[in-house]
Amino acid sequence: MLIRKLVSAVGATMMMVILFSILDQSGVGLFFGLYILPITFIYGIPSSILSDFLTRRSNGAIRIVSGALLHIFLGALFVALPTFIFDAESGNWINSVWNNSFFFVTAVVSALFFWFFDEAIKSEWFGHLRGKCLWFLKRIGNMRV
Repeated sequence: MLIRKLVSAVGATMMMVILFSILDQSGVGLFFGLYILPITFIYGIPSSILSDFLTRRSNGAIRIVSGALLHIFLGALFVALPTFIFDAESGNWINSVWNNSFFFVTAVVSALFFWFFDEAIKSEWFGHLRGKCLWFLKRIGNMRV
């Protein structure tokens, strides 16, 4: 499970780097990736493990939807909680989160990418695709010079 979470974290970070590189073509995507990857490892992997733990008894679409909502909630909580704690003197917490909307949206989108990669790796389709790729790589390995 930990390997699946590590692969999901790297995949989510790569998708965020690609997204930032498309939105701002000055190379800022790699800069943000340097900050997103450790955050995803330190906060995202335990959050995803918690999400799997909380949804382990449900099946099918209920598990998928509740897992997605938990990932979104925990991703939003990563920005909202420090904002609520450190901007408490202003009294308007919604406005404080709105002022940090870039970080809020980045955390939520990154959490969705993490969830998507995690669910994709768990799926039967991915297992079938992995088997085909391993067969192809084995065939390439047999063609040694």
